[in-house]
Amino acid sequence: MVATLSAVGRCWRVSAGHGLCGSIVCCLGRSLTTLLLTIVFALFAAPVAEAAENWIGPNDTCASDMLLRDWADLRPRLSQYGVTFGLTEQSEVWGNLMGGLRQGAAYDGLTTASLCIDLSTATKGRWEGAHFFASGIQIHGLGPTPQLVGSLQLVSNIEATPSAKLYDLWLEQQAFDGKFALRFGQEGVNDEFMTTQYGALFLNSSFGFPALPALDLPSGGPNYPLATPFVRAQFQPTGEITFMGAVYNGDPAPPGTGDAQLRDRHGTAFRLNDHTLSFAELQYSPGVLANFGQPGTYKLGMWIATGPFADPVEDSAGLPLASPASTGVPLLHATDHAIYAIIDQMLWHKPNTVSQGLAFFVQVMHSPDDRNLSDLFVEGGFNWRGIIPGRSHDEAGLAVTHAGIGSAAIHFSNDVLFFTGFGSPYSPGETIVEATYRARLTPWLKLQPDLQYVVNPGAGIPSTQSLVPLKNALVVGVRVSVDF
Repeated sequence: MVATLSAVGRCWRVSAGHGLCGSIVCCLGRSLTTLLLTIVFALFAAPVAEAAENWIGPNDTCASDMLLRDWADLRPRLSQYGVTFGLTEQSEVWGNLMGGLRQGAAYDGLTTASLCIDLSTATKGRWEGAHFFASGIQIHGLGPTPQLVGSLQLVSNIEATPSAKLYDLWLEQQAFDGKFALRFGQEGVNDEFMTTQYGALFLNSSFGFPALPALDLPSGGPNYPLATPFVRAQFQPTGEITFMGAVYNGDPAPPGTGDAQLRDRHGTAFRLNDHTLSFAELQYSPGVLANFGQPGTYKLGMWIATGPFADPVEDSAGLPLASPASTGVPLLHATDHAIYAIIDQMLWHKPNTVSQGLAFFVQVMHSPDDRNLSDLFVEGGFNWRGIIPGRSHDEAGLAVTHAGIGSAAIHFSNDVLFFTGFGSPYSPGETIVEATYRARLTPWLKLQPDLQYVVNPGAGIPSTQSLVPLKNALVVGVRVSVDF
């Protein structure tokens, strides 16, 4: 199936000058045929094996509901020693129907292999409360954002520079009946911080890692596909309150120019000598709401990054950076920071079900504009699990994400126009509206069509793809996820 989708991606590389009927419709027909064949196979597949009893990783990454079932008895044999594993392929095709850089289509995909070890089982009870987790990723295809859309917020949360990388590599030790946990090794910040439970349904990258730190932190910050060394402590004194604090290496890529993802091509830089990025987050999940069948989680957090961070508008001598008299060296700030708040709340719980119903989420983040391109991030939306009778595991969602451009950055764009007579002012921000539906066809196969409308792609900021502001874009796509 992946090979077929790859061929579709190659066939979809069309320029804006080609007609939709001659290119996109043809490729849609081929890709839909592939998807239908996969669905038919899934519906007639044999039942899957029961879930493993061992620890199966964060977000059940190493669960046993797989296409290949017990892998010829490999799973149950390894499970005796506390070892489980996961192998997932996500393949997607996207088409830009209007606006952006150009009309056309693209294919991209992500293969993820995960290893989970319950060290209590592995050591026959001699090492209680310890878990080991590792994951590797293989990124293939070129996503829709750089070649079709040109937005600051990536259309897909799996598109990245093609490569094979180590991603997660950590050990966690729990203590005091699980109330305290210490984790160290390598991971991405958005594995644990700034996450929204209900926002995880959506495919735009900002619902996984907020656009503000992605635009403001060095190399885009420690997030997919660049993890970094870290240490994290978690304390949960009650079932309602959780406090987490962590310190990450501030820049996941080695020094240099060009694509940061290529500077750490295989995820093994293990940098420990950079500036730091520190997080603190408080989570509150009221028990009274859960007792009424409407669980919710409220988070308040902040991050602090040690510098230097360049001023967007002023140089080291106090002159406008865009001025011909400028030194060309920006004023440097020693640190950067942001505060954020998150709400995940079930609004209506369908009676006599475990998790079906209507829920909403919202996240707001703010940082100073005198050292950042983006100073405001807002996202929010709704999703409904079990919206179609008889499809209890399916989820539908509608959400919006906004990356605000700081007033200092806009001031710089006005200075450029004033001193040179060329260019145009930056837009106040970029906004994306996304509608999606994820259908679980079997425990190991999911199909997710997606629609995104991008307002002010790139926020009017000149780039290597376009020196002029881009028109609003309409992007459609579909993702197929298979757990092997």
